[in-house]
Amino acid sequence: MRILQVIHGYPMRFNAGSEVYTQALAHALAGRHEVRVFTRQENPFAPDYVMSSESDPDDPRIRLHLVNMPNSRDRYQHAGVDQRFQEVVEDFRPHVIHVGHLNHLSTSLIQVAATQQVPIVYTLHDYWLMCPRGQFMQMHPEDPSNLWASCDGQEDRKCAARCYSRYISGAPEEQEEDLHYWEGWVHRRMEHVRKRVSDVARFIAPSRYLLSRFRDEFGIPASKLTYLDYGFDHSRLRNRQRRAEPDFVLGYIGTHIPAKGIHQLLEAFGRLQGRVRLRIWGRPRGANTGALQAIARSLPGDLSSRVEWRPEYRNADIVSDVFNHVDAIVVPSIWVENSPLVIHEALQARVPVVTADTGGMREYVQDGLNGLLFSHRDPASLARALQRMVDEPDLAHRLGARGYLQSQHGDVPDMREHAQEIEALYAGVIRQQRAARTPTRPGPWRITFDTNPDDCNLHCIMCEEHSPYSQTQQERERAGTPKRRMPIDLLRRILEDSRDTPLREVIPSTMGEPLLYAHFDDLIDSCMEHGVLLNLTTNGTFPRRGAREWARRLVPITSDVKISWNGASKRTQEAVMPGVRWERVLENVRAFIAVRDEHVRNGGHSCRVTLQLTFLETNVGELADIVRLAASLGVNRVKGHHLWAHFEQLKPLSLRRSPDSISRWNEAVRDAINAARENPLPDGSTVLLENFHRLDPAAVVDLAPGARCPFLGKEAWVSALGRFDPCCAPDKERRTLGAFGDLHQATLHDIWSGSAYERLLATYQDHALCKGCNMRQPAEAAR
Repeated sequence: MRILQVIHGYPMRFNAGSEVYTQALAHALAGRHEVRVFTRQENPFAPDYVMSSESDPDDPRIRLHLVNMPNSRDRYQHAGVDQRFQEVVEDFRPHVIHVGHLNHLSTSLIQVAATQQVPIVYTLHDYWLMCPRGQFMQMHPEDPSNLWASCDGQEDRKCAARCYSRYISGAPEEQEEDLHYWEGWVHRRMEHVRKRVSDVARFIAPSRYLLSRFRDEFGIPASKLTYLDYGFDHSRLRNRQRRAEPDFVLGYIGTHIPAKGIHQLLEAFGRLQGRVRLRIWGRPRGANTGALQAIARSLPGDLSSRVEWRPEYRNADIVSDVFNHVDAIVVPSIWVENSPLVIHEALQARVPVVTADTGGMREYVQDGLNGLLFSHRDPASLARALQRMVDEPDLAHRLGARGYLQSQHGDVPDMREHAQEIEALYAGVIRQQRAARTPTRPGPWRITFDTNPDDCNLHCIMCEEHSPYSQTQQERERAGTPKRRMPIDLLRRILEDSRDTPLREVIPSTMGEPLLYAHFDDLIDSCMEHGVLLNLTTNGTFPRRGAREWARRLVPITSDVKISWNGASKRTQEAVMPGVRWERVLENVRAFIAVRDEHVRNGGHSCRVTLQLTFLETNVGELADIVRLAASLGVNRVKGHHLWAHFEQLKPLSLRRSPDSISRWNEAVRDAINAARENPLPDGSTVLLENFHRLDPAAVVDLAPGARCPFLGKEAWVSALGRFDPCCAPDKERRTLGAFGDLHQATLHDIWSGSAYERLLATYQDHALCKGCNMRQPAEAAR
């Protein structure tokens, strides 16, 4: 898909946390998507709002669009920025826009995106939407000695008096008039922001603390908020090699601004005793850095000589340039941080962290487990925590070894997996927007693409293509015919042509194993791009990647994962599905459901898991046990259909072949229904049974007399070679229904609205195939 990231700065021009994260995410997404970034630069020798473009110096796949903002960056709306942004959106035509920060840009960018009907995802990095200054700190507190006092919440008058009074004239007789003006300015700003918030489809909060504040204090609906911690490139945080030094070394990483609390760190450092050293990394910031260095020079004894000022580092070199040279990292921020990147990076490198007992800092560091906490804004408390580290160097090793508390193994979220979660959120907002539109053209609600019918790693006996009784593959090989594999461009074009139709789902190959399709990742990406869900049928082997990795990719984009399952015992399962290993596929189902359940706990949508079978004489006696097995595994549904007896060897296995076999089927249905009632799922619901219907003895000829087709006029099938098919009957049989068109030459809309297909809709009940079809339901079940 085409993704446009929006951020108020981009490394290396601007190198704080939100900028670093945005770049890392862009790099991760660029592997499968086209990513561009709309950001700013500050060139005082060029006009405001002039645009330039360049490639990310660390990843040439990513194009940067830079709007110049040297003069008026503190406004919240800029018509010039809005115009430049609209030009980028119209040229790039993104499927989704992901905002990281709008400070120094324009809040109206959200309105531009909404007008262009592009869904918006917004990551909350601080409080800027609900605090005009972004950090809930007061520039002019009521008590002037309480520098950078904490603010307990946004109020228009308080904002004017405590922060924006910096802009008033200073004349006593004009103070009230000035404050009244700025109170109105703040009010208009907050009203504008609240309106823009309504245009955002999804907000991401990287800490639960931040999520709760925006929900409870700013009123963003919980349904629009998702907790998702940041992701990190594990490869650049490996191989820390700490060489022993005579001193215990404390490190600070970050910008030289008051909110970061470096002045309190220096005050606390001045109280320490023993062999200790402080190293401060970061880009110099004019007078701020000079003032901090003056504080360091005033420290008692030789402590001033033990403060080292280190230059800014490249993010990719943080281990070699920083973590190899410290024993602990200190995060002394006086503002309430929500999810500091440096804490995560240190924990991943197994460096202990000393930080304040508030906000997201406390959420990711617990005292005595992976670091030490001190009382927020209390230099004396900070000094006690630092002194403990100096006095107990073994403590640092123990605390550092634990790492990230939110995972059992101590690793922070991996950026690759994090990017997949972000992709899922993108897909969700695209689907949400598509669902809100009224279809303007007719078409199927679901399309099955026979992507790769000749690729499979099993030989299920009832399979039209790969059964031991089938000659299809041998005949193909003798003829020298290549394997049928759908060109991904054909699939993409059909999806593109299906815009503004009722299409909601796509099913990949049901003959063959779809996870062997070489373009399966492209298929997932196309579904995300077009706002449709994937409905997957797989044989349970999860080839190429394994169940857990496939689950991470599939769960966010699938409505239903149907796993072929044809027995409640090893013997039956392996007899019906030659090549399968009972123990392995059983473990695969458990692994898949574990990933699914974790995704739901984290606020993601719940993809249904189904055991799908063919009803056979071989397994009819195990139907109730299959239902019990499904309930024990946490499977939501058991679905089946009666056998298509393609081969003579299969005819004795059909449960529709005689009144006696139908009687056995009806008894098995009764037992299966009772098993579902008696074996609830963990949430108290029951396993859904689909197509478990008692049959009339006449079903030997007609499964459901008078029943309507569940597919015609609703779903479509496309063969690997591009042929339109009206249903899922075996290929030879469904060709008897007629020829409808080739999607290499015609559009799906043309075929769907064509005379041949309309004629079938009117006459299908006259066809022998339709009268004997195994997919129809009895009339009472259809109701």
